[in-house]
Amino acid sequence: MMELTPGLELGARFVLVRRIGRGGSAEVWLAVDRPRGERVALKFFPESFAADAPRIARLESEVARAQALPGEHVVRVHGIERHEGRVFLVMEYLEGGDLGQLRGRSFASWARAADGIAAALEAVHAAGLVHRDLKCANVFLDGAGRAKLGDFGLAALAGAARDGGSPYNASPQQLRGEPATPADDLYALGALLYELIAGHPPYYPEITRDRVLHEPVPPLLPRGEVPVAVRELTLRLLAKSAEQRPASAREVRRVLAGLQGDNETVEPLAVALPAGGRPAPRRGYALPLAFAAAVLVAVAAFAWLQPRFAGEESAIVAGARREAEEASASRRSQAERLASEISVREAADAARARFEAAFKALEGRSAARWATAMFAEARDAGADAAQRYAVGDHAAAAAGWDAAAAQLAALEKSVPAALEAAMKRGQAALSAGKTDVARESFRFALAIQANHPPAVAGLARADRLEAALALVDGAQRDEQAGRADAAEAAYRKALATDAAVPGAQAGLDRLTARRNADAFSVAMSRGFADAAAGRSESARTAFGQALALRPGSKEAADALAAIERGERTSALQLLESRARTAEADERWDEALAAWREAAGLEPTLESARDGLARATPRAELQRAIDALNAKPERLWEPAARAEARNLLAAAATTGNPRARLAAAARELERLAKAAESPVRLRLESDGQTQVVIYRVGQYGTFSTRDVELLPGRYTVVGTRNGYRDVRREVVLPPGAAPAALTVRCEEPI
Repeated sequence: MMELTPGLELGARFVLVRRIGRGGSAEVWLAVDRPRGERVALKFFPESFAADAPRIARLESEVARAQALPGEHVVRVHGIERHEGRVFLVMEYLEGGDLGQLRGRSFASWARAADGIAAALEAVHAAGLVHRDLKCANVFLDGAGRAKLGDFGLAALAGAARDGGSPYNASPQQLRGEPATPADDLYALGALLYELIAGHPPYYPEITRDRVLHEPVPPLLPRGEVPVAVRELTLRLLAKSAEQRPASAREVRRVLAGLQGDNETVEPLAVALPAGGRPAPRRGYALPLAFAAAVLVAVAAFAWLQPRFAGEESAIVAGARREAEEASASRRSQAERLASEISVREAADAARARFEAAFKALEGRSAARWATAMFAEARDAGADAAQRYAVGDHAAAAAGWDAAAAQLAALEKSVPAALEAAMKRGQAALSAGKTDVARESFRFALAIQANHPPAVAGLARADRLEAALALVDGAQRDEQAGRADAAEAAYRKALATDAAVPGAQAGLDRLTARRNADAFSVAMSRGFADAAAGRSESARTAFGQALALRPGSKEAADALAAIERGERTSALQLLESRARTAEADERWDEALAAWREAAGLEPTLESARDGLARATPRAELQRAIDALNAKPERLWEPAARAEARNLLAAAATTGNPRARLAAAARELERLAKAAESPVRLRLESDGQTQVVIYRVGQYGTFSTRDVELLPGRYTVVGTRNGYRDVRREVVLPPGAAPAALTVRCEEPI
């Protein structure tokens, strides 16, 4: 076996540098491609791969698909190579690693990569393909952070049926084995975005096929700064129904493009201040002021000494006097200019202080989020004023800071409106049951106005509502499973937690209506039976109870009126009325019993013959479907599955009334599909025991082997010369997580 080590040369072309990844049975190495003069990635397959013609054919198909796609979106595949019995794939090397390194970081850090992935899917779908294995490990980054899509081993033509896919990223449709569509990749993109936002994939760590198919997506809790709209897009992509996801990867790109500015942070104003927070006085003014004072002293001295030289050269004295006067005037002018500059600079310092105080106040109220453009404009104006101050243009700096402060003052007036908008968003989110959006909106409101009582109350209600919504979800599951008492208790607890939680009161109303309907039917049936038997008083009581349960019921009122009027309706009429009532409620066994009793009283009664013809097949069909639904393990046998298909075909062609029949048929169809969906079983042995699964086949010797079996009970037998046989029984229920079974002959004979 060729050992892969750094420095190994393959066919005088490739030189291995280091291993950069390992997954399953394949290894990926960084290598130098000498003829190309560039670094490449080599993916080595096991030695057994070379002799596996079907796998080689699939690999060649994968390479062809990848090479047909645009290189700017997918990892370029150069081809398949062989060396000393090893098969390996030559691919473009991307030094940025895979996308998994960005899990849990802010949207800004992976926004570009997300757009690149959507662009890659757009190109793949335009080529008529579905990738079917999109995940962080199959997305690679180049040195500039651009994303490229790799590993087309599970790719399929759109519309083709293809097995494969993990619950980590496979759509419900893909897990059910439906034909591949671009919507499968969009679901996988949602799972990938969920993983980037939360740091782990949906349903982690208990990711099962059943949870993906039937349970709601767990709450998405970001670990970094991620806009609400990105989280909403992620949950849309993870919709169970393909029709509820975005229509295409291009639509996803449009949404992402509109969010690029949502995660920007406000940079602090770039103005350097000394430790005291005020600009330090410029030392450059000290020397000119001292010089001006010295000149004034010299002028005074000259004026005091002048009379002593009156008799000397008058022309010289006069000239000196003029020069001294001119110098004095110049110094006075310079001192005045310096004083004026100091005044202008102090005015600029004051303007700066006002601007900074207003800026910090609004920054503390998150103005960068609710007035991004105006706040940034004022910030930039303040920075420009600071630049002018730094070059000594104090007048322009003061004017700039005053103008920027005026902008901030105008912005301050918008605070109430921003606060009101945040509160409205929070309240609307609560009404829609979007607790995460509500929390973010109320926290935003508190950033605008600290300790704002309605926002504090809104946050508290968001927590209560989330707990109440969880109770409603559990109540709905109990209701669907027929656990009415548990469902009612959960609905009432949800209302006690939050009186306005959506769905709770409606659930209670449904349960009450269902109970009333059942009680009404029981009372009417008892009344008809008592009337037919001549027990008028009992019948009157039963019909009265029915009318109390359903005021305004014509059927109950008519029956009660007949009893009250003392009209004794014949037994045949009462039985016919009872039978028709039972038919309307799809209680076919009761209807059949009533028609049989009527036919026994009057064999020639045409309505009884017609009723028997209607009720008999419907009663038999309903009983057969109910029997299979009650014992779904029967569907593990082929004969029972064939019976289920025949029953479903019959149910599909049966006319009204059919509400109960349709519900039972849908449940049977679901159970039948589950019984026909293979379950994975991992067999573990010692490489010497011959393993057989009765009614399935012989598997020979091995250490580990995965098999997929239909749900059912199986007997696994291990034999080995010189050792006592072992026999293992295993039950594989539908939708079960992958199971493991050890079959080893260990007891010598």
